[in-house]
Amino acid sequence: MNIITDLKEISELLNLNFELHKLKRLPIGNSNSLEMDNNKIFFYPINDGFPTCDFEFYKNGNLIINNKKNYSEITNLDEILLNLVKTYSYSLDNEIVLDPYYFMLELTDDITPSYKGKASLVVTDKAIRNQFLNKDNFDEANKYYINHFLDHFIGWNFGLPINRNEVLKEALESLNTKVIYKHLRQYAGRGYEVCGNETEAVNGVQHYYLSTEVSKTLRRTI
Repeated sequence: MNIITDLKEISELLNLNFELHKLKRLPIGNSNSLEMDNNKIFFYPINDGFPTCDFEFYKNGNLIINNKKNYSEITNLDEILLNLVKTYSYSLDNEIVLDPYYFMLELTDDITPSYKGKASLVVTDKAIRNQFLNKDNFDEANKYYINHFLDHFIGWNFGLPINRNEVLKEALESLNTKVIYKHLRQYAGRGYEVCGNETEAVNGVQHYYLSTEVSKTLRRTI
């Protein structure tokens, strides 16, 4: 096993822009009121399984966007999620471990309050876990983060774009099958505070549950 630890090299392999995961906290609202930096925000969905405060992102004193609706204001959210799924698929084949809760988004249209427009996916130093891993703990960390991506980051939050986009759904199911065949798949566990359900989308939030074992309906070409 050859674990790559150079962050810039990994970001180039993933074909994603690289940024430090750091925004200035503002003395307003809650502890997750943050000042945007170069039009970048944290890509942190509303459901993480803990009683976490909403994230709010400001520029020049104006609230631009928050995560209450799971970034449904981002008009190319489906494309971003598809890119993220493909990134995870590539990472599984190339011994790269990623923490889903430390990606960022760069807003690419005019930055105005109540933002509605496009964004691009950004990988950060904290998202790339290779720098903290070795041959002894790599497999355990890989299993932990990929299952939290599937069950928590994606599964608790993004059922709405998955159910409306067959390409995204097929890519996600294919990734899930790959994780199963690599003997990494296990349920990531329940959360203490998770809003929404599987049957309907409320304020952009809907669940999507992925199997932990291969079945006739789950099989996809990897």
